Amino acid sequence: MERAIYLDNNATTPLDEAVLAAMLPFLREQFGNPASSHVFGRAAREAVERARQAVAELIGGRSGRIVFTGSATEANNLALLGLLAAAPRPCHVVTAMIEHKSVIAPLQHLENTGQVRVTWLRPDHYGQVHAEAVQAALQADTRLVSLMAASNVIHTINPLPEIAAVCFSRGVLLHCDATQFVGRLRLDVDRLAVDALSISAHKSYGPKGVGALYLSRRALQAGIVPQMLGGGQEEGLRSGTLNVPAIVGLGAACDLAAQRQEADAAEARELAGLLLEGLSRLGGVTLNGHPQQRIPGGVHVTLEGVDSKGLIACVPGVAFSDGSACETDREPDYVLKAIGQPAAAHHSIRLQVGRTTTRADIETAVELLAAGVHKMRAFAV
Repeated sequence: MERAIYLDNNATTPLDEAVLAAMLPFLREQFGNPASSHVFGRAAREAVERARQAVAELIGGRSGRIVFTGSATEANNLALLGLLAAAPRPCHVVTAMIEHKSVIAPLQHLENTGQVRVTWLRPDHYGQVHAEAVQAALQADTRLVSLMAASNVIHTINPLPEIAAVCFSRGVLLHCDATQFVGRLRLDVDRLAVDALSISAHKSYGPKGVGALYLSRRALQAGIVPQMLGGGQEEGLRSGTLNVPAIVGLGAACDLAAQRQEADAAEARELAGLLLEGLSRLGGVTLNGHPQQRIPGGVHVTLEGVDSKGLIACVPGVAFSDGSACETDREPDYVLKAIGQPAAAHHSIRLQVGRTTTRADIETAVELLAAGVHKMRAFAV
């Protein structure tokens, strides 16, 4: 594969060598099924529980339950469909127009089939949903609020403490898709009173194919209906043989994040600042999302006179994107439309520095991107 500078860490992150080392024994000699009662099964089960503890410690989930899933998408679906299936029908849900599609699609299905009513909040021009808007949207039968911790597209961080306080005061469950947040910034679900929280390993230098859903004691008491039936694994909440190597990898990635996230965040902010400074020298560059309250290392910009897909093809030496990697239909970015910038959808790129990004990478990336932008603007004249 041709060497390219990787600046697409929102889509996925490289597997950390320490994570791989932790996983390898469970891909080889420690191959037991954690549901088995013999020595191989017990070893696998102990590894799973160690990983469960690592996830809980990273997110501050001391009182609650970590349910392992195959992805953050599955975790979001289990949280939304499971919590709402246990609610009296019909009921009301509050969410935002810029949520990840794995939140939007389940809620659209429930809304279209008449099972719930959904209030779709429009964020402000930075992409934030404020607690006052949530408060105003709550109704007598609101069962659930689902809002992401940080945007997977424009990197804006939501004011989660204020939102959580509103929900708790009204006795409404709060689900948070924290896929882009956990591992980059500290989060304490117990202190915040978040009831359900979804994460993914491969956004934090872990393996693909594994995620987790945290459920608070309050959420468990309210009831959650499993969406995958069978052998009753994960306390009956997610049947199926556990992917032990991947779960071990998730646990190892969480341990590393707990040790490194503050240093990683400081380095990411510095490199993103250099990246944005270099791109800004091109002129006609607008930063999207909140200028301060954003994921460390995230840069989402609109480039005047530049087609984003064309730029990706024009600059093969840099790996970046024009939107979420989780959307197969590749429609013009609905997030930019929701924050009042529909014209920017075809002219914006998303970049995210990561743990392996160097200052030299940023300097080279700016040079390559600048050459591509100049070439495309020259052709457009």
